[in-house]
Order: sequence, then structure tokens, then C-alpha cells
Amino acid sequence: MTPLLDRQRELDAITHAMQAAEPARGARGALLVVTGGIGIGRTALLRALPAIAERRGTQVLSASGALLEQDFPFGVVSQLLDPLLPGAPLDPPEDDPHGDWLALVADRSARRPLLILVDDLQWADPPSLRWLGYLAKRLANLRVTVVVTVREGDPRSEEPRLHDVTDRAAHVLRPSPLTRSGIAELVTARFGRPADPAYVTACHDVTGGNPMFLTATLAALAGTGEPVAAQATAVRTQRLTSLRERLAIALGSQPAPVRELAKALTVLDEGTDPELAGRLAGLDDTGREEAARRLHRLGLLAPGPALRFVHQAVRDAVEESMTPVEQEDVHVCAALLLHSGGHPAEQAAAQLLAATSCQDDWAVDVLRAAAEAALRRGAPEDAARYLRRALLGRSPSGPDRAALLVDLAVIERAFDPLAAIRHVSQALLLLPTATQRAKAAIRIPPSLLGGCPTPTVEVVAKVAGELGPAEILTGSDRELALRLEARLRHVAVIGPGELPGCADRLRALGPSPSLRTAAERELVTVLLHGATMTQGLTAAEAAPLANRILQYEPATPDHAHTALPLLAHVLIAADSTETIGPWLATARERARRENATVPQGVIAIELTHVLLAQGRLAEARAQADEVLALGVANWATLQSMTAVVLVAIESRDTELARRLLSYRPEGADHGYRPSSLQLIRGSSAVQRGDLPTALEYFMDWGRSAERADWRNPAVFPWRAWAAGLHYRMGDTRQAHELVDEEYARARAWGTPVAIGRAQRVKGALTAGERGLDLLRESLATLEESPNGMERARTGLLLGRRLLDAGRPEAETHLRQARETALLSGAHWLADRAGRALSTLASSTASVAVAALTRTERRVAGLAAHGASNKDIAEQLEVSSRAVEKHLTHAYRKLNVAGRSQLADVAHLLPGAAAAFPDRTEPKSGTYRR
Repeated sequence: MTPLLDRQRELDAITHAMQAAEPARGARGALLVVTGGIGIGRTALLRALPAIAERRGTQVLSASGALLEQDFPFGVVSQLLDPLLPGAPLDPPEDDPHGDWLALVADRSARRPLLILVDDLQWADPPSLRWLGYLAKRLANLRVTVVVTVREGDPRSEEPRLHDVTDRAAHVLRPSPLTRSGIAELVTARFGRPADPAYVTACHDVTGGNPMFLTATLAALAGTGEPVAAQATAVRTQRLTSLRERLAIALGSQPAPVRELAKALTVLDEGTDPELAGRLAGLDDTGREEAARRLHRLGLLAPGPALRFVHQAVRDAVEESMTPVEQEDVHVCAALLLHSGGHPAEQAAAQLLAATSCQDDWAVDVLRAAAEAALRRGAPEDAARYLRRALLGRSPSGPDRAALLVDLAVIERAFDPLAAIRHVSQALLLLPTATQRAKAAIRIPPSLLGGCPTPTVEVVAKVAGELGPAEILTGSDRELALRLEARLRHVAVIGPGELPGCADRLRALGPSPSLRTAAERELVTVLLHGATMTQGLTAAEAAPLANRILQYEPATPDHAHTALPLLAHVLIAADSTETIGPWLATARERARRENATVPQGVIAIELTHVLLAQGRLAEARAQADEVLALGVANWATLQSMTAVVLVAIESRDTELARRLLSYRPEGADHGYRPSSLQLIRGSSAVQRGDLPTALEYFMDWGRSAERADWRNPAVFPWRAWAAGLHYRMGDTRQAHELVDEEYARARAWGTPVAIGRAQRVKGALTAGERGLDLLRESLATLEESPNGMERARTGLLLGRRLLDAGRPEAETHLRQARETALLSGAHWLADRAGRALSTLASSTASVAVAALTRTERRVAGLAAHGASNKDIAEQLEVSSRAVEKHLTHAYRKLNVAGRSQLADVAHLLPGAAAAFPDRTEPKSGTYRR
């Protein structure tokens, strides 16, 4: 049972009245009224009184009014007096029921004091109210205490006949909301353990101390966990469905103005302007104030001037009581009032989102303005929601709908690019002119157009044909033509053989192409990327032009929707990443501030690629995790996630490879693009030791790359990968052919990474001194590159080859390789270098130990295993000076500084038993471990 808390004042007043009705105190009766809003605990207080009365020897008569029983005459009186006439129903006397029944009460109270309890007096039937009024006038001479409850705010509570009873009260008691300590006690009683203060605070804030809301909240939370701070959020978000019917009944009994104000408050924001709420409810100032007063008295509005429901459950109850038509009408009216009153557009738009039938022009204007406001505050998803609602008000065809679709697509690019492409494609079919269609088509980023279905690409190509070539156009049409050309050349929609034309088109623009406009820079970027992939120019030609483009472009998130992400590929291939890294870091920070998910994902891919190219594998791996956390795989193809694929290959991360294989497939490849899935599967096969399968995947990818004219070894060194597999499988001829071609192309491109990588593979395949010379050349070439991981690879290979040849410089290369690999985050390379160093150390130590004399080995062995000089001298029966001399010689031959470093070679030196093979154990006290 729920304990009665914070009600001592009321109990004391009622107990005092009961005492006054006892013979010893003069037998004077009294009427007490307990009043308050819904759920304040009036009924709970009445239920606690019979136990008190029984202890005092007072008889209890109780009754309660009911909303649906008001038409039963003397219904409440019957409940009260039936116990005084057991076995016989109470029938009203014909002559004077009031007097006869009063005599009955007087007679019984003369024998034993009476406590009469009537709950919900406002719903008592009129005859019962008249009799209770008659009784109230005569209580002074009776041993009767009457306690009634009245719900404030109920229309019946203000009727005159009810006042005929309550106006004669000796005390009017208004229970207060529960205090924090009372709430804490109630929570403790409910859960059986003390509540955390944060939990109690949440209960107080949400329920305001109203017992009904509090007990309903605790009941709803039963089984969800202990009342600890971590559960405070559940308190604040709990929806009290159990109270909806009760609250709806309470509101349904109110006059129409009160119900209309409640509906208005339901659709408006909390704390809204009271005047606006009144206008929405159709009330003047006086009517609004009266309706608000009733809701306050009923306990449904929180204290204070703001019109705010005391609990979310009240709003839920009002919403549930409204028909769909009522809800639609009130939302439309609210939107119109907010719009015409100059309120923020998003407030009016929020109402229109719930009123789908309103399709007027003013509603579309409001929704457009709200979308702009949402974008300014960094909420693109809210902006898109407003425009999708605006589409309901447009005809299925026509330029107005197309314009909305384009605007929606521009917003959706920030978080749902697939929907953006779909909406642009729809708009292209509705726009009447080529220029309008071109403006819509350029909203599709070049990288996303490549993943579109073929019909979408064909529509864009058709639009470009309608507009005409840029050379014959001027002004904005020329800019549109350049952007369309950039997209179509990036897609290479004509198929194999189109990509090599990028270099020719770039040269046709002159030795220093114009970069004045964004459209020119976008086209040059695409052409430069195509020429880089096909090796249509050298790295020395590509890098300056790419950096020049970057100088014109601000570091903004919007670059993700253009061709500019291709610049990162060009600069990485050209081994020129000094500028692009900081530029991308700035763009990422802006994208985070704007909450633009897709630009963040695109920039994260670019940064992953840059970090990998700089040999910072650990940072690239962390950045790849951010790419996947941003949900890029939900809309991007693996081809556009090449950087993440390369990280999985370079780091030999099987878990990352598995995750990539579980995501979306390549998407539309237009029949000839290489598949990144082949690279991942090939790398996974290498990790499993399945070399034939791995080789098949890499060679298949390489053949596709050749068909697509992807020739640059600085982009994908697939020949180097395949050559290594051929060599390990014994096919040295094929291995040499592949690496020779790789080396020739790398020299033609001209970057240290590409050349040094090819030299390393050639050195790995070449035996003897010539192989060592190639590895040294590779290491020297890679010194010119910031890619430490590639230097570590060459250093490791050179060190191991030198170790096998017994060359002393092996240790230097292996140590440098391990340090560089650790700095790069390539731990698997560092582990290999460490194992090689251990092998080298063991080999060197074995030779040195073999050079020791028999006595030096004995002395060094005992010292290495913890014996002191004195102990050794006693064991060998020599002087301490002789022991020191032997140790000095041993230190010099073993190349150690002293006793502390002997531990490194202790496993090669004899212990006590081996130093004295003729003894079963050393003398007691002469050997110490």
C-alpha cells in the first residue's frame, strides 16, 4: 500500500475535529472540506481516516459521488445510511426525509460518535446535496464529524447547491504537493531501497510533487532498474498511458472554452504566448483567462503565468481525445496564426508537418523559409523534412515541383546522397528548358554520378547535348556546360578509350589553363585526374597544376559535392601532400560545425588517403574507422572508398577487410571499372596463405585496370603485388616481367615512392650483390619521400638480406626499419624487424661466447647467473683478482658493458652445474641466485 506522506497538517485538523465531537470535549460536530486539483491526494487522505476513527471508538460512514450516478436520487445518502439499517434498503420517508434521516443520525451519534466521509462531493446527486446541507446546519449540536472532498476546477464544484454544503465548513484543507523528502520516502517504499538524489530530483521536476503523477510514474518504471542516477532519464521521458483515460474524462466534463484552450495548448510549444493560445482557441482575453483559471484549479496547468501543462500525460490525453479532423484543423489554424503573427518560420512549419491536408501557397512559402532557417542553424535533416512536406502541396508535374525537388536534393546531399540523386533525376523530367535541366544536373556530385544507374547517367548526357559544348556558349550557360563535361568525363560514360582523352583535352586548354571560375577549376580537376590515372603526363606536370587549383579553392565542406576530392588522388599520386592535409583538416572542422554528415565522410576518406600516402598507417587506420562510423558505406561504393580499401591491405587488417566485404557492392560500374572487392579478397587470400587465389584476384583486377586505362603505378601498385606472389610461387620469369613494367612506368611518372617501391620489388626478386644494390637504391630513393612505411619495408628487406649474407651493416638497417615502422604505426613490420634483430643478436652472441676460454666461460656463466666475485673465487679456488681479470676479458669479447648486460647472453653461458661438471651441487653458501 502506498504510504500517506506530507499530510500531517490535514490529519491533525481532522483529528482535532473528531476530538471535539466526543462527549468529553463537549460533543460539538463540524464539517471539513478537503479540496484541490486532480491527483493531489484527496481520496488517499480520506482512506487513511477510518483507521484513526476506529482507534478513537468512532463509527465511520462513507460514500462517494460518481459522474455517471448524479441522476440517482439520494444515491450518496443511501451509501451513508444503509449501514445504520442493516438488512433493509433505505427508502426516503414521504413526509420529511431530511428530518427523519437526521433523527436517525442523531440517535446513532448519541450512542457513538460518527465520522461521515464523502468523496467527490461535486458529483453527488442533488437530493443528497440538499440533505447534506440540512445536516451541515445542525452539526453544532451533534456528535458528528463530516469530511468531504471536492475537486477544484470541476464545473459542479461551483454550483450553488454544493456551496450550501461547503460554505458551512469549519475548515477548508488544501493538500500541498509532496516535498522532496516525501517523494524520497515514496520512492523508497516503492523500490525497497533509498533513492539517489538525482532520481528524486527528476521525480520532483517531472511530477511537481503531484501524488497521482508520481505514483503512476513509479508504477510505469517498475522493473526498469533501481532508483539510481542513471535511471533519472527514464523518469523524465516516461509516458503515462495509464492516466490518459482519467485525464480525458476530467477534461471532457469541462465547458467548451476550457476544452478548446487545452487543445490549443496541446499543439503549441510549451510556455507559448497566452494571447496566441487564446486566439487559437477562439477566446477573447476574458474567456482565455477564465479557461486558464479553471485549468489551473483543476491542477492541469503548472503554477505561474505561463500556460504550460503540468505533465506530458495531460497533453497526451488531450491529443487522444481529439478526432483526426480536429487535430488537422487546429494545426492548420496554429500555423496560419504563427505565420501571420510574424513568429519564426520553423514554428509555423512544425504545425504544417502535422497537417498534411493544407496545400496552400502560403504554406509552401512557410516551409521554404523554415528550411532556410534550419540550414542556418546546422540542421539539414530538419530542412529536408520541411521541403518534403512542401512537395505535398505541389502538383505531380510542373516546374514548381521540380524546383522543390532540386532544392530538396541540394539539402539531402549533406546526409542522404542517394535520395538526392533520386530527386534530381525526377526533377530532370519536369523542367522545361535545357538550361534549367543543366542547373539541376550539376547538383549531382561527379563521384556520385559514377555510382548512378545507367539511365540516370544517360539523362545527364542528354542534357549536356541539349545545352551544347562550352566553346560555343557564353556566360552562365558556358559554366553549366563545363560542369556537365566534368561530370561526364569523370564517369567516362562512352566507355574504355575515353579516359586517355583527358590529357589531350587538358593540353588543348593551354600550358596554363584558366582557373578563374569554379566551373573551370572543376573541369581541369577532372581532366588532371584522368591524365594522372592514364599517365598522360608526369608527376612534375600534375603536382603544380593541382596545387594551383587548391590555392583558388576555400577549404569548405561544399567541395565534397564537386570534383575537388579528385585533387587528393592527384596530389597523392604526385607525392605532393604538404598542402592538401591542412586544407582538408580545415574543411573537416567546418563540416562538423555544420553537422554535414556526407561532407564529413568524403573528407574523412580524403584524409585517410593522405595519411596513408604519408606512411602514417596508424592514423590512417583510425581515420578509416571514422569513415565507417559516419555511415559512408550506406551510400558510397567501395570504389569511392578506395582509401579505406588500401588501409585494409596495407595494415593487413582482416577485421577491416571483413567489414568492407559486408557492405554494399560496387554499384553501377558501366561494365569495365576494376572492382575494389577483388583487391580486398586478394589481400584476404594472402593472409590465409592461399597464394594462387590471391594471385588470381590481383591479376583479374589488373586486367580490368588496363581495360579502363588505369596505368599509373603510383595509384595502384598491383604489378608489384602480383610479382611478389609469382615469385613466392616459383614463377620468376613472370615476376620479373611484371616488375620491369612497373619500374618503367614508375620512372616515367617520376615520384620517389613509385620508383622506390618498384626498385624494392626488383631487388627482392634479384639474388646476390645486384639485388642488394637495388635495395640500397630503393632506400636512397625513398629518402626523398615522407612515406616512412615504404622506407621501413625496404630497410627490413635489405637488413634481412644482409643478415643472411653475414654483413655487419644488417643491424643498422634492421634497427632503423623497426624504429621507422613503429613511428608509422606499421606494427607488423616492426615485429618482423624485431625478430630479425633477435636472430642477429643470438648469432653474434654465439660467436662471441665461442671465443671465450674455458675459464672465462665458467666465470662469466656464474656471474650471469648471480654469483658474486667472492663466491666465484671460492668455487674456482682462485683469487678475486683473477676472477676480475677473467670477467674483464669476457666483457671485451662479448662486447658488453658489465654484469647487467651479461643477462642478455645468459642462456648461452653455463650455470653452476655446467661450470662444475664433476660436482652434483655447489657448496652451501658459495652460490647465490
